[in-house]
Amino acid sequence: MADELDELAVVPTEVLADWVTARGRCLWELTFGDPPEWTGEDEPDRELATQMCVGCPVRAECLELELRVGGEQSVGVWGALNEEDRRALHAVWARRRRFLLEAMTAEEERS
Repeated sequence: MADELDELAVVPTEVLADWVTARGRCLWELTFGDPPEWTGEDEPDRELATQMCVGCPVRAECLELELRVGGEQSVGVWGALNEEDRRALHAVWARRRRFLLEAMTAEEERS
């Protein structure tokens, strides 16, 4: 899954935030639709939030944004992944991102 986010490495964080805010299905639902009925219990609320991500046009961007900003400490559902899944992904994503950015820097220096 981390490899699916590689193309977003060059997108500035501010741009990702704008995309997610403007196009995120969950934000639209919470602002203009019928807000979900949260139970206050982790598992049912996590499932409800994950269902909101189905069909979201910026799911990958949302996940990329949260991996950058929240890192291993983030909470909630972002990009259809809960905290546990995102924490596991973060380690792989961080290694890939370091490698990718180092390769991009080396390529620029050769040019």
